[in-house]
Amino acid sequence: MEIGQGEIFINAQGEWWYEGSRIVHPEVLNLFKRSLTVDEESGVFFIDYKGKRAPVKVAKTPYFVRDAEIERDVDGNLSRITLEVDDGSRESLDPETLTLDDEGVLQVRIKAGRFAARCLQAAHFRLAELLEEDDSGNFFLEINKNKFRVNRVN
Repeated sequence: MEIGQGEIFINAQGEWWYEGSRIVHPEVLNLFKRSLTVDEESGVFFIDYKGKRAPVKVAKTPYFVRDAEIERDVDGNLSRITLEVDDGSRESLDPETLTLDDEGVLQVRIKAGRFAARCLQAAHFRLAELLEEDDSGNFFLEINKNKFRVNRVN
């Protein structure tokens, strides 16, 4: 497939599609994920490779969190969460960016806040079991004895 030809689409489950066919070749997927960028002004996603750009339609988020590694201090308090992103990268959770979408799925901001990432099932449940609820029915996450509210977004 030549870049710039046909429609590329990322569905709500993190699957990549090209002209109605699912992209499953690992090297192609990795190349596309590493080459994904966003036009900051328009919010349009692109694969940018060797000076050529191909637009990418995104159903929910361009990245997905596969899993989360939980770290606790010696007293058992939550101290750090490391996210495993679907592009193979790992990064620390910024708890201020943790939100709950309109379908009840957890999302975070990654790549220095440039991109939203939707939690896939394993990551969602691993993070959800860490959430606490206050008297007002709001969820929060406590890391290093700091409470971070989980906002709901549409």
